[in-house]
Amino acid sequence: MEVGGNVYTGERLQFRKRWLGFTWHVFLFDIPTLIYMNTWIVIFLWRWRTIPEAPFYIVSLALMELAIILWMIFPPLWKPAVLLRYFYLAALVPLFFTALHYWIPVLKANSVDPQLVRLDARLLGVHPTIFLEKMTTPLLTEFLQWCYTSFYFWPPLVAITLIWQKRWLDLDYFISLISSGFYISYFGYVLFPALGPRFYLAHLQTIPLRGLWTFHWIQNVLNSLENIQWDAFPSGHTAVVVLILIFVYSRMRHLFYVFLPLGIFLIFSTVYLRYHYVVDVLAGMVLAVVTLLFVYGLMRVALPVLNCGVWKGPLPGQVPSKTPQFYPVTGSR
Repeated sequence: MEVGGNVYTGERLQFRKRWLGFTWHVFLFDIPTLIYMNTWIVIFLWRWRTIPEAPFYIVSLALMELAIILWMIFPPLWKPAVLLRYFYLAALVPLFFTALHYWIPVLKANSVDPQLVRLDARLLGVHPTIFLEKMTTPLLTEFLQWCYTSFYFWPPLVAITLIWQKRWLDLDYFISLISSGFYISYFGYVLFPALGPRFYLAHLQTIPLRGLWTFHWIQNVLNSLENIQWDAFPSGHTAVVVLILIFVYSRMRHLFYVFLPLGIFLIFSTVYLRYHYVVDVLAGMVLAVVTLLFVYGLMRVALPVLNCGVWKGPLPGQVPSKTPQFYPVTGSR
């Protein structure tokens, strides 16, 4: 479909636009990724004098941006490279998360753990992780640790299913939603750094968590991969799980009935395993809604600014009443 000199590839949220003498091939999920990276570059420029590593971080982010831009200008034609174009975020998103281990402390923000503990107590009348000691058993702990760990397999499973079914438009939606959810949660960690109850309330816990077979091994692996992170508020696990549940309910209903009970256990496990406060979970649910609106805003606001047109399809996660359409900025088909 031609749109004011641009081309919308009807089955994919990919846009081709002539600019600066080049034809740019932009996927929707490239936009929040570049926004995230440029925001950090601005932060490091602002704190240049107080962060000794700022030049290194700026150069690293700029080189990654350059790689993405070159991909936009010179799209790969080799099939494995095309898949890499889709899934480069599978490497970048965890890398950005790991970087927070180094970036948050240098910003010298104060921990909000005390405030989160008070909010939990005011909301529930108890400290949830301490209250849940009453129901702690090795079997339940083992089960919930596996539920918690399953989170890392949810996005790949949905993405692979969409590729298998060649549902490229839904795949673009999905990658944009999940990556945006992670990025917004990462900024939440920066604004409201918190270690979570497993560290901050450790001195009040009287019953240690014990599993049956693999609990300690899984925890050690996750701890070694994540380091000590200020990533309690909001709960990124909750936000991404809610986003996936909304997505599969509207577009992959058969997976929804599999994911729903597992998702409930997974969200509960974030508190039971002492990773999160209850207010973190509630904030994660709000974050999911914010992410939906953000991605929808990209399609309704950012794309017209880029002179690519206006998205008239459903909100990501909604059941489409008809095939989504993409209209020129003028509103004519």
